[in-house]
Amino acid sequence: MKILLIFPKWTGEYGILGHFAKKASVWPPINLAYLAAIAENRGYEVKIIAGEAEDIPINGMISRTAMFKTDIIGLTATTPFFHVVVELAKSLKQKFSEIPIVIGGAHITILKEKAFNPCFDYAFIREADKSWPLFLDEYEKGEDISKIKGILYRDKGRIKFTGESEFISDIDSTPFPARHLLKVGKYNIGTLRGVKNFTTIMTMRGCPFKCIFCSRKVFGSRVRKRSPRLVVDEIISIISKYNIKHFIPLDDTFTLDKKHVLELCEIIESEKLDITFDISTRANLIDEDIVSKMAKVGLIRISYGLESVNPNIRRIMKKEVPLESYEIANKLTNKYNIETLNSCMIGLPCESVDTIRETLHFLRKSREIKQANLSIAIDRKSTRLNSSHTDISRMPSSA
Repeated sequence: MKILLIFPKWTGEYGILGHFAKKASVWPPINLAYLAAIAENRGYEVKIIAGEAEDIPINGMISRTAMFKTDIIGLTATTPFFHVVVELAKSLKQKFSEIPIVIGGAHITILKEKAFNPCFDYAFIREADKSWPLFLDEYEKGEDISKIKGILYRDKGRIKFTGESEFISDIDSTPFPARHLLKVGKYNIGTLRGVKNFTTIMTMRGCPFKCIFCSRKVFGSRVRKRSPRLVVDEIISIISKYNIKHFIPLDDTFTLDKKHVLELCEIIESEKLDITFDISTRANLIDEDIVSKMAKVGLIRISYGLESVNPNIRRIMKKEVPLESYEIANKLTNKYNIETLNSCMIGLPCESVDTIRETLHFLRKSREIKQANLSIAIDRKSTRLNSSHTDISRMPSSA
């Protein structure tokens, strides 16, 4: 059985700003690469079309679909470009009406039936490490998929949900992503130390914190860690196969477990790996011990989630990080010559012109904060389901 997995071209939606969006947002679809690896391990033939990186419009994807003669089409979408995927699915369905179209990702996981448009035949909710291979096997045999947890489907025109799937406990059991199906040379990112050819990687899944702007439905609140040895083995494999030496962990909070990070750094050092990497974490979850160790083995950039400095907004969004932690954290990473970003959001609940100015004043006044990036938070309820611009984090292992 042949399986075609598609990540769409979406930055064209931004018009003239699409050029800048493309520079900042073209990341390898590691979620599709994980699913491809799972399918390949079961003997299926898989192809990935990375529309954004390869600059392939809808008509090009239709042509490639026809050439591959696939049996199943899988699509993925976060909220900002869900409407693009709907348009793509409609075009594919019109041309290949007999081929089932599967959708997965953060948007469908959160909205479920509300986003299950008629152009989709199946949807995978939450992680798909378990449901995906079971579905493929049952579908190939023509068997009933209704007992496989985590799937939306239609029965005589009615939408049915098989129930929430369980989160995978042993994430060490997941195969390395099928990066050989991606044009890895297309993924580059600018840093203060030059443009880096990079790939993403995971060391853990899940986040125990409860910030209201972030959905925990995708990976849950229980943290599951990979073996540091296995992570380094994956890094070594990537260097050997693709000569990629810059890595971006997709962990929600990279330094959540200090022991885990230090062990990872120790193995990188013992292997004498010449790599660089950048991470995201909370400003109150670093200290000199961990920063010095990470800097020694290749950390060149770090991002802290500041969001807003207004105490009322921080209370509402449940950002339980003391404000003074940002000054301390920025000073520490500046000391080790680590490029330091501070992510802020405009438009959170109870936001006003005064609270925005409060945040901007804090950033301007701080002696330690050198860089900050501002994003606009948009309430999902106030946007069209097919074109919401709420930013949902990248998903490593959901369709």
